[in-house]
Amino acid sequence: MGSYTNYEIIIVDNDLSQNSVVAVSGLLDELPCMRLIRLSRQYTYDIAIIAGLEGAIGDYAVVTNPAIDDIEDVMSIVEANKKHDIVQGVADITTKRLLSKSGIGRRLFYWYNRKYINIDIPLQATYLISLNRRAIRAITLSTRHDSHIRHMIRTIGYSYTEYTYSPLVDPVKKHGFGRGTLEALDIITSHSTHPLRFMSWVGFFASVVNMAYAIYVVVIAFTKKNVAEGWVSTSLELSGMFFILFLFMVILSEYIGKILVESRRDARYYVLDELSSTTSLANAERKNIAS
Repeated sequence: MGSYTNYEIIIVDNDLSQNSVVAVSGLLDELPCMRLIRLSRQYTYDIAIIAGLEGAIGDYAVVTNPAIDDIEDVMSIVEANKKHDIVQGVADITTKRLLSKSGIGRRLFYWYNRKYINIDIPLQATYLISLNRRAIRAITLSTRHDSHIRHMIRTIGYSYTEYTYSPLVDPVKKHGFGRGTLEALDIITSHSTHPLRFMSWVGFFASVVNMAYAIYVVVIAFTKKNVAEGWVSTSLELSGMFFILFLFMVILSEYIGKILVESRRDARYYVLDELSSTTSLANAERKNIAS
């Protein structure tokens, strides 16, 4: 970080191993401008990012994972951030996972975001993100419990650009089908009422079909004699109606659950401890009056 006069490195302990915590704590006595924020338990990756952003005090903040992102890219993305409020890192590699079943699901998810939620996130978007002070304030002022940083930066309306780079390793997280589906459903229902509106239309058309079938039954009853029992059509109708009913209940329960979470007004996270370097200035000779 010799390129900057003043800086701060914030490490968020989101259920780090005890050995890692000890190692980082030891560095606080050796290196200046470091801070360790220890969360009380393991939260989602995005919540941990929000915790770090809320603790950032600089003009710019870069979200990065040293195991994935090169330090040179951190400095380059800050330069791009000087012209825009938000810079989103985008990997320039095509991973094999994008061709797998989970990769197809990932493509479908981002297509749905663009098509129906109006949130355009690059398919290869990573968690390397740089924000200026105005964007940080907008993100951290949100009281949403279901924070998804890559969606939030596309919804606040600030100037945005992409930074293409080569990660050190494959940045795509591997998810099982079940977990990936639940995460996608959580994100979609957090940022749009489209699923609920869609099911409303499905329910409307289902009711129209059901009413038409009822009219058909009445007409047949008055115009035909010796009508055969329509167990096939009846079973088909009932199974279709119950399928739509339970699908509607699934979507509705997701929204009810989110209303319950938001109404509790609980904190998004809790900080267990916060440790800082003994030296808080990179340049000890450059102090303000209060120092």
